[in-house]
Amino acid sequence: MRRISVVLICICIIYGFSPPALTEAAKAPTTIKTAVHMYKGQPYIQISGGNPAVAKSINKILKEHTVKVVDDNRALQQHNRVAWSKTSVKTLYNNQKLLSVVYTDGINYTDDNVGTYIASTYNFDLTTGKRMTLNDVVDTEFKRTNLMSIISQSLQLKYDKGVQIMEKRIYEIPSYYVSEFYYFNKGIVVRFHPTIVAEAAEGFIDVTVPYDQLSDRSISQTVPKYLDYLRTHVSDYIETEMQYFDGYNIGNYYALNNGEYWEQVEPRYYSIPSYSLSPKVRIYKDRTRYYMWVEGTDDAVEVERLVYP
Repeated sequence: MRRISVVLICICIIYGFSPPALTEAAKAPTTIKTAVHMYKGQPYIQISGGNPAVAKSINKILKEHTVKVVDDNRALQQHNRVAWSKTSVKTLYNNQKLLSVVYTDGINYTDDNVGTYIASTYNFDLTTGKRMTLNDVVDTEFKRTNLMSIISQSLQLKYDKGVQIMEKRIYEIPSYYVSEFYYFNKGIVVRFHPTIVAEAAEGFIDVTVPYDQLSDRSISQTVPKYLDYLRTHVSDYIETEMQYFDGYNIGNYYALNNGEYWEQVEPRYYSIPSYSLSPKVRIYKDRTRYYMWVEGTDDAVEVERLVYP
């Protein structure tokens, strides 16, 4: 009997087969470990375990991030000794198949030492080493519509609880603001940089997006336009005219017929084929912010009043 077992194992080896126990062992996931390393005083994540080639590729990308921060810091301080660039890093998800590493990068140009911060998320398929983007998760138009609906509802709930969410962002978020995310067991978390959807004091804003909601056809809905909200809910506005209007663009100055001057501070672009003469203008005050709507457009943009001495 023992001789037969030895013969069977030899046959398996010769013909490329593996006994069931060996096959299952080969399929078993290898633990991927993460550790924090330092490069010239700045941290970065490195992984170990799993496919060596995949680990090497991921480690190169993760270290390159910190190397760039160090280089940026050196360049800044050559021109201004109080300026700095720095980073911190955390592993926020690691389930042996997917990995999420999030860097928080800060940059400062003045001696107030406060700085501004952004998140840089790195998500990897640990089997292939591919860096995953939001398009890999939200891969259909239906899911994209659902994603925006989920974000809108989440921001509304935060707003209702007293978080200083910008009112317009509940209704309208440009697609280029929705890119940074990390995984959790049942979905993803979309992370917004400070000042993108809320006041600076609120810091980063995270929105949890479960996979089942992302694919749920019963919740898909189009988010109403912010202009509709202003027209139906905001009664604090002034109405006047401007001499001519050729479109919205960040940095534009608008001289109103009531003697006021306003600057567009929102990166919204909208052009019209020709000048519009004497269009009606409304400046809405929504809590702490002001939004301008011009007759003939279907959007309101954030503006700030300019006061000249």
